[in-house]
Amino acid sequence: MIQVTNIQDLKTAVNQNGEMVITMNNNNIVIMKMEEYRKKILKKDIEEHLLKAEDDIRNGRVKEAREVFKEWKEKYIP
Repeated sequence: MIQVTNIQDLKTAVNQNGEMVITMNNNNIVIMKMEEYRKKILKKDIEEHLLKAEDDIRNGRVKEAREVFKEWKEKYIP
């Protein structure tokens, strides 16, 4: 376990490990690089969209691509 006593130690630890979990009074706090956080958020967003798409397919909420393109053409192309 790493003990951090100041901000510079914290920064160094995060740079070395990518992320850290800090526990205070049985509450966990995760500290990570912003780039890693963005990747996690993007991954979560993609997974949610894929799960919704799979549910749409299972439940028959789909259209043929030709039908969709025809609707778009009628709506958006004068």
